[in-house]
Formats: sequence, C-alpha cells, structure tokens
Amino acid sequence: MPQERFPSTGSTNLRIGAAVARIEGLYAALRTAGPGIRRDRLLAELEEAARRLAAMTGAAAQGHGTPPAQSRRGRRRALAARGAAWIIARTGRR
Repeated sequence: MPQERFPSTGSTNLRIGAAVARIEGLYAALRTAGPGIRRDRLLAELEEAARRLAAMTGAAAQGHGTPPAQSRRGRRRALAARGAAWIIARTGRR
C-alpha cells in the first residue's frame, strides 16, 4: 500500500517536540533570571510558547478536551496540551 494514502504525523510530532523543548528552555532561563525586565520578557515568551503548543495539540487552553488516545504519541500530545494549559493559566495576564 502506498504511503501517500496516509497523512504523515511525523512532522507534527517534531513540531510538538520542538515546542516542548522551547518551553523547557524558557523555563530554565526563567528560573535563573532575577526580578526585572528580563524576567517579564521571559514570562511573556513562555506564555506565547504555551499558547502555540496548545494550538498545535488542538486543545483548548481552558479545558482538558477529549480523553487521550491510546497510543503513546496520543498520550504525549494530551500531556503536552495539559502542560500548556497549566502554563497559560499560571502566566496569563488578562
């Protein structure tokens, strides 16, 4: 069976992994930053990165959405969505 018949999820998974890595890097930088403008900028970047991750995973930032899929990647995607929602709720400035 030709592979063109099935949509590739590899690139989506790579983008989600990159978004998670970005959040981890921003969080590590935030932990070492003292009070001031740099910390505020890092918080804003962290919130934006979490919003991008939430959009990628297809989850609403407010709720938990649908139950996680039974595959390992589906569970990771659901966990990433929950983490993004938590970051947005914690750093949100409305």
